[in-house]
Amino acid sequence: MEFLKTHKRPVIIAAAAVALIAVALFFLLRSGGSSSNAVYVQSVREITGGGLTLVERFSGVAESQKTEKIAADSTKTVKEIHVQSGDTVKKGDKLFSYDTELISLDVQQAQLEIESLQSSVSTASSQISQYQRERQSVSGSERLSYDAQIQQLQAEINSNNYEIKTKQAALERLKNSLTNADVVAPFDGVVDQVGTIEEPLDGENTMVTLRNGGELRIKGSVSEQNVALLSQGQPVIVRSRVDPTISWPGTIENIDTGSAQKNENEDFYGGEGGGSRATYYSFYVNLDGGTDGVIMGQHVTIEPDYGQTEVRDGLWLNAGYLTINEEDGSAFVWADNGRGKLEKRSVTLGDYDADFDEYEILEGLTQDDLIAWPDESCAAGLPTTTELVFDDEEFEGDFGSFDEEFYEGDFEGEEFEGGPMEEPLGSMDAEG
Repeated sequence: MEFLKTHKRPVIIAAAAVALIAVALFFLLRSGGSSSNAVYVQSVREITGGGLTLVERFSGVAESQKTEKIAADSTKTVKEIHVQSGDTVKKGDKLFSYDTELISLDVQQAQLEIESLQSSVSTASSQISQYQRERQSVSGSERLSYDAQIQQLQAEINSNNYEIKTKQAALERLKNSLTNADVVAPFDGVVDQVGTIEEPLDGENTMVTLRNGGELRIKGSVSEQNVALLSQGQPVIVRSRVDPTISWPGTIENIDTGSAQKNENEDFYGGEGGGSRATYYSFYVNLDGGTDGVIMGQHVTIEPDYGQTEVRDGLWLNAGYLTINEEDGSAFVWADNGRGKLEKRSVTLGDYDADFDEYEILEGLTQDDLIAWPDESCAAGLPTTTELVFDDEEFEGDFGSFDEEFYEGDFEGEEFEGGPMEEPLGSMDAEG
């Protein structure tokens, strides 16, 4: 018994996208209108090299791998800033300097305070020694009076010794500040922003923000409805928006689901009266093969890597075009016989690729052959056509009448894609 064998590609795809693609296939691949029995056929070359491929794509931008805030010490005064926004710096280059004159005065003051405390300790120790000698010559209540004075002096000594240690630690920090009056770049990079002496960049006293100029990564955006399509460690393909033929392999490093961003410009459900606002998350991609050709701020697209860029030897055909006999494994396609008539064409199958639901065709087909999508309208001897014929009456019913303006508006170009930072429903792509 013959039957149509179908397979599911193991890729998680939004249900809405599947429905749209199914409608597109219905319109594109079935036979012509009711006024003609001609069956629509396409060349194998066109099907295998330019067919519909559902690819989930997300928008992204190239950014620095590392950005660091360089803050000034709130206990010091910044005297001079040595860089400007856009400057390229090397590790160890000066960014800004502190006012060492004030630090020098603070050092002198701390030294004087420590010397004064040490003098007080010395005086108190001498008095204790004197009281202990005088105590030996008295008795009774007088001896108790000496004991109280000695205890009070000892408490003052302990307090002063503690304060001396505290001020000595502060003095060491001040001396280090004198020898480290310049704040330097911790790595090679580009100066992003610079504050002023009077007004730092933020409440954290940041004077300079420095980004790593040599290492780039891709920051992408994904909606909460499609975040499940991505995972940490997943291979992806990053493509230039200007020239999609230029691409870089990458791996998802992290998905930041803890920092959600609301898209305030679109009602997610599109209904009147406002609907739920779409929530987006950032995710980050490391480029596996290096960042050659990528520039800071470049806009790109990101798609999961299902192997769609791999070039395979031989002829591989989607299983949907094949009718396979379950008992003996034989298969055939509906093909043009070269004289404008439809025929059953036996083919010899090779390997099967489960990822793309494709069979290798060893014999029976060439790239130049014309084949049809198998359905109930196919029968041997029917005329074939390479022109699509649409009959509005034929599409009326559950789907409503076919609207050419709807098709062109929603299945072509940018209008088919997702929100401002994402193309969640994928795109009709020519990649095989």
